[in-house]
Amino acid sequence: MKIKTFYASTMAEALRNVKEEFGSDGLILSTKEIPTRSSWFRSKPAVEVVAAIDNGIESEQDLFTSSGQSSAPAGAGKMEAGFQVQLPKVDKEYSEMRRALYSLTRPAVPSTSLFSDAVSYELYQDLVTNEVDEWLAYKLLDEAQTNLSPEERGNRAALAKAVTEVARGLIRSEAADHGLPSKKVVAFVGPTGVGKTTAAAKLAARLALEQKKKVILLTTDTYRIGAVEQLKTYAGLMGLPFRVVAQAGELGQVIHENRQRDYILIDTAGRSQRDLGAVQDLMQVLQGSPEIERHLVMSATTKPLDMREIVDRFGVCNPDHLLFTKLDETSTFGPIFNELVRTQKPLSYIADGQRVPEDLHAVRGDQIVDIVLNTH
Repeated sequence: MKIKTFYASTMAEALRNVKEEFGSDGLILSTKEIPTRSSWFRSKPAVEVVAAIDNGIESEQDLFTSSGQSSAPAGAGKMEAGFQVQLPKVDKEYSEMRRALYSLTRPAVPSTSLFSDAVSYELYQDLVTNEVDEWLAYKLLDEAQTNLSPEERGNRAALAKAVTEVARGLIRSEAADHGLPSKKVVAFVGPTGVGKTTAAAKLAARLALEQKKKVILLTTDTYRIGAVEQLKTYAGLMGLPFRVVAQAGELGQVIHENRQRDYILIDTAGRSQRDLGAVQDLMQVLQGSPEIERHLVMSATTKPLDMREIVDRFGVCNPDHLLFTKLDETSTFGPIFNELVRTQKPLSYIADGQRVPEDLHAVRGDQIVDIVLNTH
C-alpha cells in the first residue's frame, strides 16, 4: 500500500489532488485543518489529507495477508490481533470518506450544450434516471454519436441502438453453455438477505430436473438454523442429497468425497460487507478449493454506492461472476450495468421472482445491455 500526505487550501482541492494522484480507488485515511501563516498578523487555515492506494490489489484484500494466499512477514500472526483492533475505526471512516471523495471528484453532469440535439440529451436523462452513472451515460452518448450521421443522431431509435452497441463493448460477456456453470463446484457468496439460498436451489433444480445432472447441495451456513432448514427442504423436494459442512477445513474433503457428482452447489453464510472479520472467514473457507466457481450474489434493489462497496469488500473472495436477484422488485437496472463495466466481471444469472427454477435466468451477452439499460 502506498501512503501519501496532501496539503491544500481547501478540502475540495485536496481531494482533487488525491484523485489526480491515486484515481477513484484512493482511500482517505485521515484529514485535519492546519494553520498556514499568510501574513504577519493573521493565519490562513489549510487542510492535510493522508490518502492511500492499494497498488493494484483489489479493495481490502491486503488486510488479510495472513490468510495464506499471499505472503506475510515473520511475526505476522503476532501483529494480527493488534491490527484487528483498529479495524472498526478504519471501517467507520472508510465509507464516509469514500462517499465524500466520490461526490467531490466524480465527473460533472454534462450540460445540454455538450449534446448535439434534444434527442441525445433526452436519452442521456433516461439513462441517468435508470441510475446509470452520469459519466458513463455521457460516455455512451458521446461514443454513440461518433458512429452516426447527423440525421441519425436526431433519430431516437437509431441513437438508442448505437448506445446499446457501445454498451456491449464496455462489458465482459461470458455466456453460460445452455445455462450450465463452467465448473462442477459452484459457491454462492454475498451479504445477508440477497437470496443466495434460493439462488442455489433454483440452479440445483435447473441442473437436476431439467438437465438430469447428478447434484448435491452443501451449506456452510451454520449460523442460521432457518437457512439450513430451507435448503434442506428444497433438497428433499427435489430428491437431492444435502449436507451441512460445519467446519471450514471439511469443505475440501466433502468436495473430494462427492467428486463423482456432476455438480456440487455450495450455499454460504450471508455476511455484511462491513464485517471484515466475517468476510475474511468466508475467504478462508473457499481458498482451499481453487476449483470452485464463485458467484457474488447481490440484490438489484441495493443503492448504487452500497453495491459498489459490496463488490469491493467481497473482492477478497475472488468472485468469478456477478449474480443479481430481485429484479422484479426494482424498476432501475443501471447499477447492474455500472458494476459490470467497473469490475469487468461477467453476469452469470439474474433472478426475478421466487419460483424454482423458473425465475432464474442465464443471460447471454447480447441480452445483458437490453435488460439493464432498457434503451429500446
